[in-house]
Amino acid sequence: MIFGGTMGRTFRYIQNEDVLKSFLEFKDTVLQERPVIIARHGDYALYLRVASENELGLSIENTERHKQIEDRTYDVNDTTDQLVARGVRHACQKMSELSDQDVNRKRLQIWKWYVMDWQRSNDISNEELMKKELTWDEDRVEEKDEVMDMESFLHGDYLNLGNTISLIETYLRDDPVHKDLFKKFAIADIMEMTSEDTKDRSLAEAELKRQTEGAKKHTYQFMVSVEATDKEHARQALLSYLAGDERIKVQK
Repeated sequence: MIFGGTMGRTFRYIQNEDVLKSFLEFKDTVLQERPVIIARHGDYALYLRVASENELGLSIENTERHKQIEDRTYDVNDTTDQLVARGVRHACQKMSELSDQDVNRKRLQIWKWYVMDWQRSNDISNEELMKKELTWDEDRVEEKDEVMDMESFLHGDYLNLGNTISLIETYLRDDPVHKDLFKKFAIADIMEMTSEDTKDRSLAEAELKRQTEGAKKHTYQFMVSVEATDKEHARQALLSYLAGDERIKVQK
């Protein structure tokens, strides 16, 4: 299901179990100059920093908004590699969840613009639209020009980059900052979604081909030594030994 999916994955630049070691190694050099990014997911980065002389700091920041989300510290004299690794693992999970929320909020907003655009194109009032969507009819057949639910939209019109960019241009015409933000988001999101669809389709096609064609046969050659008085006797001895197996061909 697309809704609820995340854009991108977590990139780790230092393994969880090595974070404390790295801090102790660089706390008096590189980390004195600046915090270091040790993991990233979408617009979120996990920074390793010196909180104080004996305190390791971990902080999650939204790099797009330049905003710190949360942080925690560890006393290096009273912690272990395993405890810090667990904290890093939790922080990465938190970044993934925050990124999911951001992606879904932006997708939902673009879907709302689609609904508004559909409503305007079909000349339907708010009251008519609400009545149409809130009324349940067991026998109703969905028409071609029905407004799409969010899941259908994300699987369909949303993937048409030109249409989606046009929606953003229309509804954020007077807001250049957010217009640019949504355009960058939509391009990256749609590119990732379509690449995943392509990968899934390729895997499915390969599996179908394997099942329909069966195991492909290959020809293998082996060197065999046969003790005999001459070449013809050797060939006859080999044929006699392998008699009855049609898979094996003996060259003259």
